[in-house]
Amino acid sequence: MNIATINASNDCLTLKDGQSVNPKFVPMGRAATAAAVPTTINSQSQEPVFLKALFLEVGAGVVNDLRIGNQSLNTSDSAIDTALFAPNQQRKNVIGVAVDGNIQMSVQVTTDAGSNVTGAFSCEAIQSAPSISAQCNAINKFFGLGSISIPALGVGNTVTLTASALRNTTLKDLVLACHDDQFSALIDVVDITIKGRSIFSGQAGDVVSLTSLNSTTQGFMVGINVPIETNERVTVTLTNNHVAALIVGGGLYCD
Repeated sequence: MNIATINASNDCLTLKDGQSVNPKFVPMGRAATAAAVPTTINSQSQEPVFLKALFLEVGAGVVNDLRIGNQSLNTSDSAIDTALFAPNQQRKNVIGVAVDGNIQMSVQVTTDAGSNVTGAFSCEAIQSAPSISAQCNAINKFFGLGSISIPALGVGNTVTLTASALRNTTLKDLVLACHDDQFSALIDVVDITIKGRSIFSGQAGDVVSLTSLNSTTQGFMVGINVPIETNERVTVTLTNNHVAALIVGGGLYCD
């Protein structure tokens, strides 16, 4: 039998026979969303699988929570922008958790306007899955920063996305997204602080365009790679150069 192993939380998982037809996706349900109303979709594999990545088809908004069994993969007290799960996302939206047929996965989203939400986990079939609790830090995958409306140019338009860590983790790639993509270049990132210290090293008044940190920016170009402990904070300060208010959200991938 042709088998291979993959590593999850420092334990080896054995893949099923590579010569057989095995599952590659765990699909989710489809639901209609209403503006500002949380909507949940669920999925459950029929056999043990290693969940690799989650891809969501959903309008602009946030993922309030992503749970595998009773464990949340969000390590912060704020929601995760849906941009982190977009099908064209070039960062590492990895799940990396093994589940058996008794574990339900759920995603709760809140969109800015009515839309539809559906999705799927990519996966590899495995011989057996350890318990979720045995996989320890494998559930630390995202650090949500929420979303916020930035007032129009000249109307007190500096605002902050901020979140506190609910458990220890390591912050990896940062993604920020304007919910109206065509105006991304009109949003400036004024500052980013982690654990009280700015990660900007420049002159007063200098900024970074939101397009430098948006969904399609390559992850290896803007890695954060900073450990963070429970109750420590991440803050992103933003300003709007557009003549109308814009919504911006974000989040980070974690290890």
